[in-house]
Amino acid sequence: MAKPVRRFAPETGAKELLRRYRLVLEYDGTNFSGWQKQADARTVQGDVEKSAVRVFGDSVIDLQGCGRTDAGVHALEYTAHLEAASAIPPGQVARLLEESLPKDIAVRSVELVDPRFHARHSCLARSYVYQLRPRKSAFGKRYSWWIHAEPDLEAMEQAGAILVGMHDFAAFADKQELKKSTRVLVHQVRIDNDGEVVRVRVVGSHFLWHMVRRMVGVLVEVGCGRLAIADIGGLLHGPSDLPFHHTAPAAGLFFEKAFYDREELERFLAG
Repeated sequence: MAKPVRRFAPETGAKELLRRYRLVLEYDGTNFSGWQKQADARTVQGDVEKSAVRVFGDSVIDLQGCGRTDAGVHALEYTAHLEAASAIPPGQVARLLEESLPKDIAVRSVELVDPRFHARHSCLARSYVYQLRPRKSAFGKRYSWWIHAEPDLEAMEQAGAILVGMHDFAAFADKQELKKSTRVLVHQVRIDNDGEVVRVRVVGSHFLWHMVRRMVGVLVEVGCGRLAIADIGGLLHGPSDLPFHHTAPAAGLFFEKAFYDREELERFLAG
């Protein structure tokens, strides 16, 4: 059971009960400029923070997510933590947030956690799923990428396997990220096909800005025969403009899950 801590409130001269809540959120990213709060754009963090202020008043101290998501990217189980001077039980927090949040954000769960828990720093790995459609769908544009072709899934799997492991993904990074380490541990790249939708799942320690979308774009190029499997290894040896030119659209990408337990991660990777 997470133990709340107390902080001194100089405005009242009293000690307040400070609690940290773990939120699991679902959102349709179509009308958002990503997760991270921005002064001049609508973001998921910004909307959740506004709703939290309605629930907790000015006692909201901090709201942090498990990572950034691009503009237009969706989330199935996005983890964030919210710290507030409050004694409101988690179930009530979930209900009050649900009532206050806009229709394109939903609360999957709320629980009290140890004050040392951090949505981003405590995270061991993240999973993304990208949806591709070989054929056009009247309902698919918002949540998938119509690639106008039946891709060679075996070739995509072989290319994806080359990307698994600890590699330098500078070729898949934005230029501003080249100032820091571009090494990322990719645990898994998996291709699934249900006959209508091809899903590319990528699990990694973390991801660079636009990295997953560029990985998917390159795999589609391989699947459609416009890029050779043998070319993929060369993209792991330094910067390249090729992935940039094949960045997949944001609409097909879903943040799937954040992992905080090693055993849970291993079970997930085992399928």
